[in-house]
Amino acid sequence: MAFHNVNFQMIPLPVGTYATGDLGNNITGATVHEIFCTTAGSITITAYGGGTATFAMTAGQSVKVMVGACTVTSGAFVGFKTQFATTGFGNIQWGSNP
Repeated sequence: MAFHNVNFQMIPLPVGTYATGDLGNNITGATVHEIFCTTAGSITITAYGGGTATFAMTAGQSVKVMVGACTVTSGAFVGFKTQFATTGFGNIQWGSNP
């Protein structure tokens, strides 16, 4: 199986608190942008654009938002983010690349 073209990553989110180091920094584009519920529970999400909300979700439901932080108080969730890898990229030198 080829891994050079992997473009998404799943971050398991069991009960706990998650911040920028876990979810992404909203700069590289590799930030959690959707949270999917795998086992019914409750999650509090803080969006990068501002605002916090608590969601009671059942398995199969999801929330699409750029996540700045979240706290899972019960259940289990998965965060989806784009895979950011620089493998295969060389240094860019503006004006001198063919």
